[in-house]
Amino acid sequence: MNRAIVVGIVALALSSDAYAGEKMACNLAPVNDADGWHYRTKIGGREARCYYIGERMKSRSELYWAETPTIAPPEVPTDRPPWAVEYRWQDPSGRSHGE
Repeated sequence: MNRAIVVGIVALALSSDAYAGEKMACNLAPVNDADGWHYRTKIGGREARCYYIGERMKSRSELYWAETPTIAPPEVPTDRPPWAVEYRWQDPSGRSHGE
C-alpha cells in the first residue's frame, strides 16, 4: 500500500511541466490558451514580461531570455551613390521605352 502511494507521488512529480531548479526560456506572450501560463518581470535586466508554463513564482535565476539571432546589415555597393537608379534590364541596342 505505501509503495503504491510513493510510486503515485513520484509519477505525479515527474509529469509536471517545470521541474524545480530547471532553467526555462522566456516567451514574450503565452503561446496558446492552455492553463498554466505565468509570468515574471525583470528577467535578465529586461522590463518585458517573461511568460512560462509551470509553477507560480518560479525563481528568476531559473528563467532566461533566449538570444535573438543577429541579422547582418545588407551590403550597399560603394561604387555609386545610394540615390542612383539601377535598371534591371536595359536594351542592348540602347533604346528605352520612351522612344
